[in-house]
Amino acid sequence: MPWIRIVVGALLAFGLLPGMTRAADIEGQHIVLPAKERQVNVTYFRAPGEAPRPAVLLLHGANGFDAQIVNYDRYCSELAGNGMDAYLVYYHSFADQHSMASGTDVFIDRFGAWARLVDDLAGDVLAAKQSNGKVGLIGFSNGGFLAAGAGALDARINAAVIYYGAVPFPIIDRVTRFPPLLVLHGDADAIIQVDRGKELASLARQLGGSADLVIYPGATHGFGSRLNTKDGADALARTIAFLAKELDAHSP
Repeated sequence: MPWIRIVVGALLAFGLLPGMTRAADIEGQHIVLPAKERQVNVTYFRAPGEAPRPAVLLLHGANGFDAQIVNYDRYCSELAGNGMDAYLVYYHSFADQHSMASGTDVFIDRFGAWARLVDDLAGDVLAAKQSNGKVGLIGFSNGGFLAAGAGALDARINAAVIYYGAVPFPIIDRVTRFPPLLVLHGDADAIIQVDRGKELASLARQLGGSADLVIYPGATHGFGSRLNTKDGADALARTIAFLAKELDAHSP
């Protein structure tokens, strides 16, 4: 898309891509947000200034954020540096973690509850005094499925970025719409094949929504958190540009 190329170029020109000192100065703070099911641990990266700003909730894959927490912290710092409050959301409950540690696959059974929880949190951040009334989701792998699903179920979600995700099949019978989507996928992904990302973008368009699909040749699963790589940096720049447009975010 032409506007993506223009904004990515601007990000490069003004030093707003990963590794720049501006983002490194924004640190996260651990807080708790309420949801109907339970209190949820999040790490909050506050955008500078006092002007109203959008919020973005980041949703982890099956293994959580912790194995690559430095990269995810850096990712959120970049979002905050570009005028968006960012939240790392730990949506797995202790019971979820215990079941998965014992080898139980809880994804299908718990998907609907996780989607409701994410939508509850979206309501929380929209009610914050600094909110500009818009909220977006970013999901990685399993979190990509979840971002698509939570975004489909709640019209308050204004945009979603899907890293190597797919159609939210556990709740597909309830999906009638999607928010604007940016779907990012590698064509060498052996875990969630690129066709799954194509299917999501196609379904969103069939339902009357917009979906930008970006396929990275040779990229494997997990490239989005590898911010020191060309593909990871490009995907982050596209994400910032997309969310800035859809959420009306302005750099401080």
